[in-house]
Amino acid sequence: MKIIFFGSSDFSVPFLEYLYNAEHNIAAVVTNTDKITGRGKKTIPNPVKVFASGKGIKVIEVVKLDDVFYEKIKEINFDCFVIVSFGHIIPKKIIEFAGDNVINVHPSALPLFRGPSPIITTLLEGCSHSGISIMRINENLDEGDIYAQSLFRIGDYENKEMLEEKIITIGAPLLNSVLELIDKGLIETYPQTGIPSYTRLFEKKDFIIDWSSGSRDIINKVRAFSQEPGAQTSFRDMKIKILSAGVADDYRNHMLSCKSDICPSEGEIIAADKTNGVIVFCGRNEAVKLLELKPEGKNKISVHDFLNGYRVKTGEYFY
Repeated sequence: MKIIFFGSSDFSVPFLEYLYNAEHNIAAVVTNTDKITGRGKKTIPNPVKVFASGKGIKVIEVVKLDDVFYEKIKEINFDCFVIVSFGHIIPKKIIEFAGDNVINVHPSALPLFRGPSPIITTLLEGCSHSGISIMRINENLDEGDIYAQSLFRIGDYENKEMLEEKIITIGAPLLNSVLELIDKGLIETYPQTGIPSYTRLFEKKDFIIDWSSGSRDIINKVRAFSQEPGAQTSFRDMKIKILSAGVADDYRNHMLSCKSDICPSEGEIIAADKTNGVIVFCGRNEAVKLLELKPEGKNKISVHDFLNGYRVKTGEYFY
């Protein structure tokens, strides 16, 4: 099929690469312009652009999908649009121009978790299962009919990167199969069923760990934002990202059956040694075991390197 591929993130690239290797005709790639970030105004190359340019694929960089973009698209011969983590809502005018074959890859079991951040929200809510939906775009947010879905289990300690990799491994061949069936006229869509739920964009304040939360809520936040932007906290006036953590069940069962007058405070370090690593008291009379951290301006380190390098002591606080 002749495909115009829309995508702008690292998550988009493996899908584009799979379709390219499956010998689909990628007529053009539509992607965001390169990001400029930091005080030095450093340009961060768009990963989709990098891949497409390396393969000699036509690249259309956009800031918005305006009339100028519409005129460019009209000049390209194509069979369908494929959209994977693009970051823009496709205007009604462009959907109508493209016809029925505007195909979106959405990393959830629709109608669950419609919107911009289904993977993060799935992990924040501690879901045991997730899915991927290949759907037809319409003018309403993620409400289009479904071509195909695949559901799967999420491990208790899978983080965002792990879940993304699982979705890519399952989703790229599923997308390719759907496209092949569309090309042969052998697939029909079906409507979404069930009660929908919605996601939102997250802000910096959402990344901050609230140590008054229960251990599972804290761990889910760590999973959802690992490795970037990272679940964030402070220690000795230093910002730290917690990249991996677990529930300190055994330690809590033996050591935290304390009286109220001696019970540790939320965020207090209650173990800091080679045997237990670093364990932090939190809400609901629970505790979190830290596994991997990234101090501000430093590389990520294991909890044992953190323990030794910073000479962490019980009674100190994360806040």
